[in-house]
Amino acid sequence: MPAIHRAPVEQQQEFWADRFRDAGWQTERFVEGMKTSPFFYSQEIAQVRTDTWFKGRVVLVGDAAHCASPYSGMGISGGLIGAYVLAGEINRHADDLPTALANYDRVLRPFVDEIQAGVNPRLLRVGMPANQHAISAFQSATVLACFFRIPDLAARFSKEDRGGDWQLPDYPVPAAAQDTGS
Repeated sequence: MPAIHRAPVEQQQEFWADRFRDAGWQTERFVEGMKTSPFFYSQEIAQVRTDTWFKGRVVLVGDAAHCASPYSGMGISGGLIGAYVLAGEINRHADDLPTALANYDRVLRPFVDEIQAGVNPRLLRVGMPANQHAISAFQSATVLACFFRIPDLAARFSKEDRGGDWQLPDYPVPAAAQDTGS
């Protein structure tokens, strides 16, 4: 059911209980806890891509503008870099907001395109196994990867950052923000 997150809570809980029934390990305990918890929450994960991040004086930043994927590991980085670029362009074009916002979009777009393209939707399904055999295989692969420190090794020997060849712009510090030494 694609819109399960809009259904009544009881229906959502039944959907998830059916989905994980007989999944093994301690799933039944989690399902029972879900059914009795006053803090149940279920939300659809979606990515929306837009051709522009501003209209008039309204600007999208962070995940609202360019959420990559929960599996990309670039949420905070993208948000911080986007805020830095937006502030830099507004400072650079303080008397011309339309130009500043257009430059924010133009300067940041290559970085965002790179981090959004870095996650293959088919690969995401590997992280969401649908039956007991797939769950067991995923758990075993995760245990082995952690035991052999595969994520650490991959990060250590990676030749490029997640943003590819994109370089963070160098914005001058505004005169008002510089320490005057007084």
